[in-house]
Amino acid sequence: MNDLNSRLNENPLRDIHDLRKALCDLLSPLKDFTHGAGYNLGSAAAHYPPKIACMESWSRTLWGIGPLVAGGGEYAEIDNCLSILKKGTDPKSPHFWGICKDTDQRLVEMASVALCLIIAKTVFWDSFNKTEQDHLYKWLSVIQKCELPATNWHFFRIFVCLAFRELGLEINEQAEKESFDIIESCYNDEGWYSDGINGAYDLYNPMGFHFYGLVYAKFSHSRDPKRAALFIERAKIFASRYVLWFSDDGSVIPYGRSLTYRFASLSFFSACAFAGIEVIPWGMMKRIILQGFRWWFSNPILDNSGILSCGYGYQNLIMADHYNSPGSPYWGLKTFLVLALPENHPFWQSEETPLYINPQSFTDRIPGFIISRNVDSQLLCSGGIPPFEMNHAAQKYSKFAYSSRFGFCVSHSAWGLEQSGGDSMLLLSDYNEEHWRERRDVTDKYSGEDWISSIWEPWYNVRIHTVLCYAGIWHIRIHRIESGRILKTAEGAFAVRRYNGFDEALPLVNSAQKSSEAISAFPWGASRIAALESSAGQERKGIIVVPAPNLNILYPSCVIPTLTGIVNKGVAFLISAVCAGDQDTVTENHLPFVKLYDDKAEITFDNGKKIIELFPLCIVKKG
Repeated sequence: MNDLNSRLNENPLRDIHDLRKALCDLLSPLKDFTHGAGYNLGSAAAHYPPKIACMESWSRTLWGIGPLVAGGGEYAEIDNCLSILKKGTDPKSPHFWGICKDTDQRLVEMASVALCLIIAKTVFWDSFNKTEQDHLYKWLSVIQKCELPATNWHFFRIFVCLAFRELGLEINEQAEKESFDIIESCYNDEGWYSDGINGAYDLYNPMGFHFYGLVYAKFSHSRDPKRAALFIERAKIFASRYVLWFSDDGSVIPYGRSLTYRFASLSFFSACAFAGIEVIPWGMMKRIILQGFRWWFSNPILDNSGILSCGYGYQNLIMADHYNSPGSPYWGLKTFLVLALPENHPFWQSEETPLYINPQSFTDRIPGFIISRNVDSQLLCSGGIPPFEMNHAAQKYSKFAYSSRFGFCVSHSAWGLEQSGGDSMLLLSDYNEEHWRERRDVTDKYSGEDWISSIWEPWYNVRIHTVLCYAGIWHIRIHRIESGRILKTAEGAFAVRRYNGFDEALPLVNSAQKSSEAISAFPWGASRIAALESSAGQERKGIIVVPAPNLNILYPSCVIPTLTGIVNKGVAFLISAVCAGDQDTVTENHLPFVKLYDDKAEITFDNGKKIIELFPLCIVKKG
């Protein structure tokens, strides 16, 4: 851990002054990387040119700088920041960013500039002369003409139009209306937007759609009261379920793409506070944000130069998305929006309070999730990937379970279990091969009380109906497999960190001795999977898989308790119980008992009996 990482980790983050210091510490190394009209933070590539990556690296710092100066804080490098903005928007400058085209990355970066014009007009507009203002206006205006993907991108245009209104400048109202229509088409119900029509449900819902909608509501409640009220009401609905994603230690369930934005997941609550919406008690909101920062700053998320690295729990390009440049992680500075609030705001005046959440689990039917907080925060997932192919789509969207404590693994390749990132997945291979397939696209997603299900077809003649059932510390997986081929199977539990820093202690339990179970338990955490099926010829054997380094997004090295077996042609059932948490809880808990009927599953576990009613959907049918 470098000196800056240590300073951030030692910051108590008690009040607005501590958070201002944290932001300034994060920004402090950047001045040494100034390059033209941006910051040159490294040589790793995104799908857009290096010049645009430099511009992005600068623009994303504005998500923090704008709120900092708007709230009365000081930024030592503000003159350099403004100079970059002037050079980048001046057509005669050798560092001009250029005129944006359709679906251009530079359109994305306009949103942070617009925010600064809205909340820090004195610094980012009034300090410019008339020529500089004209350059900035003309450069931003292009977004009103360009084609945008039918996703959260349309909020970038809405932000620019909002800024123009605040400055008394002309806007294209037809383009603005088009963007609002697209945003509305992305909304489904119960607080959930999908990122694009038929797109994915993921963290873009809180850190994108709701974040932008709440900022809009803050400044448009008088002019556009109906829409402002709608955005606020949707955020209130979503907050009650999103709070379950956060564990007491400040970690959050990692799910979906753009995880390198890290603490951007907290920005939903920053936007709620900024809009003056007490979606949960102020003390809890403050706890989520500040404890979230404390948790993130306890991880090695900076490189040796003090730059926020691409990765999640550590520097790791393997898990990055194709649009992640070296400066992309600074999108996480959106969470510093609370710095725009005055020190006497209820958010800052409240004492942090623990997350008193009841109930401890929730079935979220729109995305097909079950969220629980029995041990750490966990998400059971009915599966499905975004309509566009992206890096590690199956691992980021279609595993059976995700955990704030144990993270998940991506894949090097589909050849060999060690390369395949098979935690919380059922991998299948032709009998004579080592080429593994996982759940990707799904059909017929259903949900009920404490269960979710989906159908997936890894081959044209293999159809799998998977039901996931919540059972306290356990979750139960039931797979009905109709196969026209002989298959090898490997089903993984949660991945567990293999080393704790420089500690090379052997696990207290690393057992695959029982033919139907696998456990890996270390002093810092444990994972367990047990086969519960008893069909003749379907017995499975426990093994411990040691994945290739850097596949897990939280820890560079991990192990995965795994069940392996053979499925013959015809119909077969695979049933397993999975849990993860502290070693004593995991190793000493009694296994559940599962009995299947034609229309229900009966699960008996330590705290009682659960009947999962599946009729009339007939998700599970024996034989």
